[in-house]
Amino acid sequence: MPAPVRRVSGIAVASLYFLAANVFSAESGNSRWYARSWESADGLPDNEVTGVAQTPDGYLWTATAGGLLRFDGIQFQEFPLMSLEGLPNRVVRAMTMDHAGGLWLGMDRGPVICVASDGARAFTKGLRDSRIVQLAGDEDDAIWIAYADGNLNCLKDGRVASLAAPADWPTVGAPSLATDRSGQLWVAKSRKVGLLRHGQFQTVLDLPVTAECLAAARNGGVWLCGGRQLLRVQTNALRLIARLPVEPNGMTATTALEESAGAIWIGTAADGLFRCDGTNTEAVPTSYAEITSLAEDREGNIWAGTGGGGLNRLRPRVIELLGRESGLPYESVRSVCVDDAGAIWVATQNGLLARRDKDQWTTVNEVTRGFFACVASSRRGGVWAGTRDAGFYYIGGGHSDHWDRSQGLSSDNVRSIFEASNGDVFIGCDGPSRLDCLRDGQVCEFNSPVRHRSLRAMTQDREGRVWVGSADGMLFCVEGERLLNRTPVPTNRLLSIRCLAAAPDGGVLIGYAGWGLGWLSGTNFGRVAMEQGLPDDYISQMAADGRGWLWCAGNRGLFEVRLNELSDAARNPQARVTPLAYARGEGYPNLQANYDNMTGALRAADGRLLFPMRTGLAIVHPGRVAAHGPSPPVVLQSMIVDDRAVDIAERSASIELPPDFRKLQFQFAALSFVTPENVRFQYRLGGWEDDWQDSGTLRQASYSRLPHATYRFEVRACNADGVWGAPAPSLAFVVAPFYWQTMWFRAGAAALFTVTLASLVRYVSLRRLRRRLRSLEQEAALQRERARIAKDIHDDVGANLTQIAFLGELARQDQAEPEKAVQRMGEISTTARQAIKSLDEIVWAVNPRNDTLAHLIDYAGQFAVDYLQPTGIRCRVDFPDTIPDRELSTDLRHNLFLAVKEALQNVVKHSRAREVNLRARLTDEQLELILRDDGCGFHETPENALADGLRNMRQRLTDIGGRCRWESAPGAGTAVIIELPWAERNGGRHRTFVQ
Repeated sequence: MPAPVRRVSGIAVASLYFLAANVFSAESGNSRWYARSWESADGLPDNEVTGVAQTPDGYLWTATAGGLLRFDGIQFQEFPLMSLEGLPNRVVRAMTMDHAGGLWLGMDRGPVICVASDGARAFTKGLRDSRIVQLAGDEDDAIWIAYADGNLNCLKDGRVASLAAPADWPTVGAPSLATDRSGQLWVAKSRKVGLLRHGQFQTVLDLPVTAECLAAARNGGVWLCGGRQLLRVQTNALRLIARLPVEPNGMTATTALEESAGAIWIGTAADGLFRCDGTNTEAVPTSYAEITSLAEDREGNIWAGTGGGGLNRLRPRVIELLGRESGLPYESVRSVCVDDAGAIWVATQNGLLARRDKDQWTTVNEVTRGFFACVASSRRGGVWAGTRDAGFYYIGGGHSDHWDRSQGLSSDNVRSIFEASNGDVFIGCDGPSRLDCLRDGQVCEFNSPVRHRSLRAMTQDREGRVWVGSADGMLFCVEGERLLNRTPVPTNRLLSIRCLAAAPDGGVLIGYAGWGLGWLSGTNFGRVAMEQGLPDDYISQMAADGRGWLWCAGNRGLFEVRLNELSDAARNPQARVTPLAYARGEGYPNLQANYDNMTGALRAADGRLLFPMRTGLAIVHPGRVAAHGPSPPVVLQSMIVDDRAVDIAERSASIELPPDFRKLQFQFAALSFVTPENVRFQYRLGGWEDDWQDSGTLRQASYSRLPHATYRFEVRACNADGVWGAPAPSLAFVVAPFYWQTMWFRAGAAALFTVTLASLVRYVSLRRLRRRLRSLEQEAALQRERARIAKDIHDDVGANLTQIAFLGELARQDQAEPEKAVQRMGEISTTARQAIKSLDEIVWAVNPRNDTLAHLIDYAGQFAVDYLQPTGIRCRVDFPDTIPDRELSTDLRHNLFLAVKEALQNVVKHSRAREVNLRARLTDEQLELILRDDGCGFHETPENALADGLRNMRQRLTDIGGRCRWESAPGAGTAVIIELPWAERNGGRHRTFVQ
């Protein structure tokens, strides 16, 4: 741990930190190392990080002045230290990890905490109330505690012991500790270094410098830093390895680490971080100059804890962005190429032509006029350069050649240049848009088969054919002296082509603006877009790295994707690609590619990929891409039900969810720290879905309203090669049933259903029986009506017809007596009229159109008048002006009419009346028909035909639910009163009477 440093004033400290911050921002873009920092704004409770370690489960643990946190590459989770007794605060001063993966924390004011898989435990008894500066474990599972006051304590099996140092050891200064690969504990203090073996101290060497920090060496012994020197210390040897490039007497080493590749990392108290590989020592930019701790994870990332800049992750920078800070004359680059000498040439957005040689940018002076728009390398060793207003040039060998309209060029505005493998130089001109070719020093023009806009992209396929793409989506192929239209025409609307690249199968790759990436192979065309996993549908630049990956740049930065995945996805729209995005992970959140000019992206002879960007020149180093190892381990972090977390720590415990929950969420993580934003996930809920569900990079899954059942949730992740790893340990849970889903409820429901079904069957059967009875009743009524009609026809019409036949026979016999024959003919005529009248009555009674009260009253009144007229009896009819619209069944109407007819017949036969009054009275309760005559009357009902008629009327009215009564007195006439109460049936519909 660091020795005490000299005090400086507050202004000096502020100036030092300001200088360090500026050094980081200025140098980080040029350094081959990229430092990604996480600070308090990213979830850290404090920017002072005192320890970093990766536990066997894959999590990265970070100790800070604000507590202990667990990191999964995306978010931090705080460990609840304050739940332990005896802690004054959350401040962690030091951290180490034992061989079993347990974390040991040295807390502020002396307590020590052990955090293991089975829980956390705090130790306070017997420990010193002093500042802890370092912790280390030894081969005996003891934890050694170094204090700032120079003391050294040992904690083992819960007991604390103090170490008595030899008499020749210094008494001041904090000791430095390190455990070598064999488990031996090394101790350095001042200018001495020694070993602790089984609690026994042994001095090993006297040092030429004051020891500042120790670190374990992979090949045995330790590394020691002090006085700007890096020393290798073994039990019998001491060797100087390197000197750090800092000012003398101004540096204090605080921590050191040997990485898996063998290089040594050294953190200092105020001079930042250094890396020494044995031959070269370089400064590595960090977010803060004070480095407090170092660690390496399983993927080779170096983690640095700083004293005020949070947590830094360091790894070789894959993307190098050269902007104005590197000497580039203008930050936006239109076109780029590399000449035979390895120099980089660029045309900038403001029309400058610049060259980078030996890390130095210079503006090219060979050509003095023209607004440069594009450059391309030449097989002659130089470069081709096109301008907007002065044609194009060849620059090389200290001279330049020039072509413009006067030499046959279609236009002085050159947008793109491409030199084919046979030496032909293709030139895309604007104003008008034409394709020219420089061959053997002569310019010739290709006639286009169709009109097109600017020619902005060119490439050459494996067969040597040159392909040209335009701004309006036209794709042309140069075959011999012809320019052929090979536009795939995948849609009715042609989309702009921004770039082209040769495909490995001999076809051509097409980068569209807003339509993804196209693959044309022969006559087969396929497309890959964002719905298949592509990060961006705007593909502005493309270049293959020779390792099976295609690097693309668009509106959303740089990414790489496997060519074989692209080929599969182009043939099968259901297939997906697994690209890796780098721009944001490299610290370039606004990295956007330029386009419109050729040459664009390219692969240099040394394997680097160059991309013209709007913020500079991006150089991709594919060799620095971390090896794609196995799929990262996946952990299920939390289960949240209706915004409340469920304890899932004990997987053996049964988890039961309420039946009425609204939302269920699972949160998970893949413990990868290289490019965690690229990790893709799949999940599956057994018992609900059979297939894996693609989550993309989203680290959660949601469900709602799951039915009662037992479920098992699984999640897995894939590596950069698209290989899916084994799922994380699954989580089983049960959704409890609603009360209506329980066995007792189902049994009760089954019983109730049985009873209900039986009742329903009985009800349906009774209804069917009633319907059958009604049907039989209606059929019987119909039979009765038919019988009545037959009877009426037989009794009335039949009798009359029989009488007519009899009278006709008599008339035939009386032919000799004309007077009798005439009399018989009169009787036949009268009987025929009676038969017609009887038939009319029958037809009237049967006709359903007459089934109304109005028809009954009208017919009865007319019948009375007609019936009484031949008898000389005057008939007066008194009916209401308005008759209600009521229906009468045929049976009711017929019986009422026959009662009136019977009464009229009695008047004619027995009353000797001169006048009859027929009156109808209608009330809300009943119908009343009154037939009153002025005849002889009677005191008692006589025993004759009159009595039979009265009895018949009463019986008829009784049959239909009515009443028939009469009032009579000798000499005062007779009144027959027919009453029929209203009775509505069928729920109040205008039906009328009930029998």
